[in-house]
Amino acid sequence: MYNVKAMKAFVEVAKLGSFAAAARHLKLSTSSVSRLVIDLEEWLQTPLLRRTTRNLTLTDAGERYLERCTVIVTAWDDLGKDAKTRTAQPRGRLHIAGAAYPMRKRIAPLLHGFLSAYPDVQIHLHLQDKPVDLVSEGIDVAIRIGELDDSSFIARKCGEVALRLTASPKFVEQHGVPKSLEDVPSFPCLIDTTPRHGRRWPIGRRVNVDGAVTANDGEIIRQMTLAGLGLSLLPDFFVEDDIVEGRLVSMFPDYLSETIGIYTLLPARRQITPAARVFADFVAENLP
Repeated sequence: MYNVKAMKAFVEVAKLGSFAAAARHLKLSTSSVSRLVIDLEEWLQTPLLRRTTRNLTLTDAGERYLERCTVIVTAWDDLGKDAKTRTAQPRGRLHIAGAAYPMRKRIAPLLHGFLSAYPDVQIHLHLQDKPVDLVSEGIDVAIRIGELDDSSFIARKCGEVALRLTASPKFVEQHGVPKSLEDVPSFPCLIDTTPRHGRRWPIGRRVNVDGAVTANDGEIIRQMTLAGLGLSLLPDFFVEDDIVEGRLVSMFPDYLSETIGIYTLLPARRQITPAARVFADFVAENLP
């Protein structure tokens, strides 16, 4: 970078014909500009300028190097302008990863507003339930639901999702409903093992449950709940439409206070793109 600064001083001196004029243009002292040119000459091991009391002229080496230094200085300035432009207005591809169902229900509805605010960003969604290695997989932002493992990534909580205890009307007709939260383990339960609580449901004083189906997939548990195979405890985005349309019955909604955090996961600070940064901000501000 210092050599580029010296090249810039040399180019300005050659263009303007004096150290003083170049110093005014670069907002440096005349002695500083002179020192930069001398350093460049020492680095190249050849004089670039003939200095007299009246004028400056280029040596043969100066003539040869002036064009190449001009190309380097111009490219350097263009690089800086491009970086500032990209920082000021996020643009380019933004790779976002997350589990399919929460991405459909919570993140996808936000994309229209985000793209309206940042029209130069192109979003690529990667729907996958397995944990993501942001760096090796080229992911800019990951959306995670639930407790996070310790990692070198930057996690930001951007919302919460409530848990819903539900059963189908068919199940209620056949088995009745629990009289209290502590009574839940006496009923067949369908267990989503994706959250850390697994079989130990965070309801009441926490209860251990068992049942016919265990899966590390909330959508499968939802389908089994609709089929009447048992009670389930799922994040509300899985079952909210089913509750509204009567396909599932919500139990003890006023007594379930447990929530699961929704997080954006970003790589180390130096690797965060402007688009990823503004997307994480947008999700935090707009997630319902």
